[in-house]
Amino acid sequence: MDYDSIDYFFDDASSFHAELDDILRLPCCTKQDAERITTQYLRLWSRFQDEFCQSQTELAHCAYQMIDSHLFLEHSTTILSHITQAHALSASDPHDLRIAYSLLIYAGKEDPRWMKFVVSDARRNKQNRLFRKIINEPIIASSVGLAFEMCKVSKLRQSDLGVVSCSFLNSLLDMVESMLQDADESFNYDIIQFILVLNEQYMMAGTQTNRVLDMLEERMGTATTFSANLIFMLNRSDDACVKLLILKLLYGIFTRPSLYEFFYTNDLYVLVDIMLREVCDLGEEREAEALRDAYLRVLRPLLINTQLRRTPYKETEIRSTLCAMIAPCNYRIVNPSTNRLVERILEEWTPSSSTLLDVNPALINRTPSPYPMLRSPASFSSSSSSIQTPDDERDQQVDTTVLCAEA
Repeated sequence: MDYDSIDYFFDDASSFHAELDDILRLPCCTKQDAERITTQYLRLWSRFQDEFCQSQTELAHCAYQMIDSHLFLEHSTTILSHITQAHALSASDPHDLRIAYSLLIYAGKEDPRWMKFVVSDARRNKQNRLFRKIINEPIIASSVGLAFEMCKVSKLRQSDLGVVSCSFLNSLLDMVESMLQDADESFNYDIIQFILVLNEQYMMAGTQTNRVLDMLEERMGTATTFSANLIFMLNRSDDACVKLLILKLLYGIFTRPSLYEFFYTNDLYVLVDIMLREVCDLGEEREAEALRDAYLRVLRPLLINTQLRRTPYKETEIRSTLCAMIAPCNYRIVNPSTNRLVERILEEWTPSSSTLLDVNPALINRTPSPYPMLRSPASFSSSSSSIQTPDDERDQQVDTTVLCAEA
């Protein structure tokens, strides 16, 4: 049936959404009925997206109309498979792709298991066809968002990661730099998040090649918007998964000699302020402990390798904060991983002599207290950051997909 041949006249957005609801209430007895209704819904949504779905909020409204419907509840896997196979993988028109990709994105955000199903359904001959299609077609906001969500819940195979070329990454960075003056920064941040999750994919691949870091090395001095937005996102984001991904990239930058001075010195000062605030404000939950350890893992090379070794900043506050984190205390639990990370920073970082004189000697020496420092039970031992350091192999790993799913 040619759904585009039907004439529709809507007075306003509410009448448009009422028509979408009517489609979702059509009788559905078979798999074929569910697929037909889904196609009809997507066609109408795509046809009138310029009138009623210009903003991200309006796009999400239409997506959740489907996701919250009784139809989707009863036939979720059939609908997701149909969208993936008959629309996302088959369509080429950017308007149609925007709708299909958006519905998959919001379904995955609602339940990561649905995104894992989409990834599995898109895979043929050990290749993620949907990821490969996105990489090889013109970039739009929803395609970047979908690629990010897929990479967040699954590890790419080497063959899929191999299609991410340096020229593709360079084009992403060019787009970030070109949007410096844009009032709506959401697309900019979507691209950055995709770059971040690709960096994590290279880290998980366990190979010597990391094309994200390679491209940043080539663009020293010409990725200033990207670097500034990284710090801004770390400071403002409420998403623990995004923060962890940013910290992983920062660790890669601060441990690669050619990228030691990738950031401006003022950006490093802001980064120190963020870290001092976060390591103190984060709670004791598993997710918070993993983030705190990630901040500490990044802090060590930040202090030792970057411009901060020549232009010190808040050394007294840094040392006092670190010492206080592991000082004997009778009312809180200190994770063994956190304790090791702090002690390693204090051992390897050499602040100016004036800073050492300003810090309470009792904190530096950490003399025993009548109330020994509480150690965490075994159940806390896995709450370390998933950023690995060569000299700290004792620390347990946290499944990043779990953190992302819980965020």
